[in-house]
Amino acid sequence: MSVSVKHSTPKGYPAESDKVEIGMSYTTRKYRRRPSDLGGKLGLIVAGSAPIWRNGVLLAQEGDRWTVSTGGFLGDDAPGDDAGFLDYLATLPTREIHDIVARSEPLTDYHRYRYAASVRMRYERLARFPDNLLVLGDALCSFNPIYGQGMSVAAQEALLLQQCLRDGPSDIARRFFAAAVKIVDVPWNITVGNDLRHPRVEGSRTPLRRFINWYIGQLHRAATQDDTLARAFLEVANLTAPPPSLLMPANAWRVWRGNLREFLGGRTAVPAATSGP
Repeated sequence: MSVSVKHSTPKGYPAESDKVEIGMSYTTRKYRRRPSDLGGKLGLIVAGSAPIWRNGVLLAQEGDRWTVSTGGFLGDDAPGDDAGFLDYLATLPTREIHDIVARSEPLTDYHRYRYAASVRMRYERLARFPDNLLVLGDALCSFNPIYGQGMSVAAQEALLLQQCLRDGPSDIARRFFAAAVKIVDVPWNITVGNDLRHPRVEGSRTPLRRFINWYIGQLHRAATQDDTLARAFLEVANLTAPPPSLLMPANAWRVWRGNLREFLGGRTAVPAATSGP
């Protein structure tokens, strides 16, 4: 399946836009889940990194099922056949997802989703906007879907619209777009910044962004052995904690300690998993 979000502007109201081409795709299939799988844990996320920028996710669903998704950037599609899918999973940084799929009963066919680019419309920069019209959700800004932020941002924008309506009916679009910038800034910087870690994704890489991307790479590496770091990153990715929290001294020390242990040698990366309640 291929889905795209069209970003168009009202005639006579040309808006600027920011666009980052990522060519993201992922292939999904459901499998029978056994209680012993993954030691009883309910999920596993494997983030891709150099030199193979492929991601994988294993999530427990109702009815004793696993949802398995894997994919990559810039047309690096996971095959939709059993042998090819397993071979693709074997290239992930760890083999847990591959090993579970290899011994599990498939429950569905393969389904592929493609996402060409993250796009942010800059309606707040327009000098005028049509009356009785407003844009929000993916039509205002669509993000790389692997981060799972689109619905959260849309919900925040709906609450913002509610407040704008309570403040009166005049000039709603201008007030809404100006305030929505603050809602969109954080997830946009998270997703675009992380996607720009991939060397073939085109976009501006300021010295600050290069440092942040380097630091996040070190954090991901340390988080494979540190549940506290893994949780801190997921809280930021899920918009429940501000990005600067990852740079707090306690987290920075954990990042340093985790990478020092790897530098000194002798550890096998095991991805952090999400435990059940």
